[in-house]
Amino acid sequence: MSAAPVSLRHRVEYVLVRAAFLFVAVIPEGLSYRVAGWLGGLYVRLSKKRRKCALRMLHNAYPDVTDDRALLKIARRGTGNLLRVVLDLARASRAIEKGTLADRIDMSELVALNLQAPWFGITGHLGSWECAAIGVARITEEAHVTARVMNNPLAQRWLRENRALAGLIVHDRRGGVRGVARALENGFVALQAVDQNQRRRGVLMPFFGEPASTERAAAALAVRKGYPFVIAACIRQGVGFRFKAEIEEVIVPRITGNHAADVKDLIRRMNLALEKLILRFPDQYLWIHDRYKTADEMLAKK
Repeated sequence: MSAAPVSLRHRVEYVLVRAAFLFVAVIPEGLSYRVAGWLGGLYVRLSKKRRKCALRMLHNAYPDVTDDRALLKIARRGTGNLLRVVLDLARASRAIEKGTLADRIDMSELVALNLQAPWFGITGHLGSWECAAIGVARITEEAHVTARVMNNPLAQRWLRENRALAGLIVHDRRGGVRGVARALENGFVALQAVDQNQRRRGVLMPFFGEPASTERAAAALAVRKGYPFVIAACIRQGVGFRFKAEIEEVIVPRITGNHAADVKDLIRRMNLALEKLILRFPDQYLWIHDRYKTADEMLAKK
């Protein structure tokens, strides 16, 4: 495949992105992360659509709580965490270049598992999924993840090369599962966030008690090859750029010979474990995502 053409616009955008990353990395950490948290809370206050999405999932997660104000407080904090993850991108790039990741990301709980690769690291949009990926890559020497390709080829190449310094190999989301499958076959670790609405080829499984279109590729591969799922997240400690890996469960696929049923069983157990992990740290979860959109559309057609 030929490289994407680079235009003057791409070059200008790339310079601006690098400048923005440098700026974020050098301004006072406490100030930038507190401002991000405040902006996230403001966004929830201003967006009726996102408040509706958040309340739907939060009512599912906390069926005994009737006070919407209390639930929206959780949603505002979770959205503030989302903006802090954007700051994590910049600070992680700087930490990779300076070799200081180990000082900021405590992976001791995962190291204590002493789990031999290959395995899947499964997380959600909880804590800092960016730091979870590079943290796992650092302790396993090489980890593989799929991600959406950026429109700017210069920024895309720089980000990939930067992550590769930490041992994180990024595959294009389109067709990237083949690269991840090869990496697992070669004895490496694969990482995936599995809590986003799947518009295509999803399987309807409960998430906080309500059907949600759920990603199936990782579960299908795990059942086929027997790869365990490590359900975990990199949880922010305090306000800024400091994290600790928290493990909820290690799930070994059940292999009965009925592949479709085994995949659904693994997804069901995966979702239950992820729900438990989210409820341990609800202020760091992305509640405003429309998790049930495709499921609603699929059920309406029946």
